[in-house]
Amino acid sequence: MPFKRIGDIWTLIFVLIILAMGVEILYLMVQNRKLSSIIEDPKKYFNVLSQKEVVPSITAMDINGNEISLRYSSDAPYTLLFWFSSGCEACDDNLIFWKSIYDEFNSEKIRCIGMCVDAPEEAKEFTDQYGLEFPVICARDQYILESYKGNVLPQTVLISPVGTVLGVWPGALEKGQQGKITALLRQFQPQNLKGGENL
Repeated sequence: MPFKRIGDIWTLIFVLIILAMGVEILYLMVQNRKLSSIIEDPKKYFNVLSQKEVVPSITAMDINGNEISLRYSSDAPYTLLFWFSSGCEACDDNLIFWKSIYDEFNSEKIRCIGMCVDAPEEAKEFTDQYGLEFPVICARDQYILESYKGNVLPQTVLISPVGTVLGVWPGALEKGQQGKITALLRQFQPQNLKGGENL
């Protein structure tokens, strides 16, 4: 009789373990589905700028202690912002593309600005390590972080001359997204703009 009782106890323990594992598997499946949807469209789940939103003009210091003004007006350039941090592995995936965009498009009509959330020393070390040539603002000021919603890293943001958001690409950029950004920037090059047109 005691043996049967011990056998029943072990059977019950085994059943409980199986049930717990089943619940855990279901939980992981739900989490996996949620993560997949976040990867497909991060804008639904994170607080990022949206198209047609208007951002304010700001003045901030770059990593070399120089003042940079992001002013928006009819005669201002288009602005492409690169949000990153030295501790963000996904940011590394965008660096080659960002560097190529800066090399090809940075001009009087299109300005490329890095927005790093690190302290100036860390930001400078990171930009030196990767040979980044575009100006980098240490965007640690709460007003800048909130106004430009720099809480998602990496993030690529395109802004019109008058401060209207034209596009936001959170996360590591896929080839299709890179192509879309490049095509947009080509439209804004001087030879493709008619009479100071602002999109």
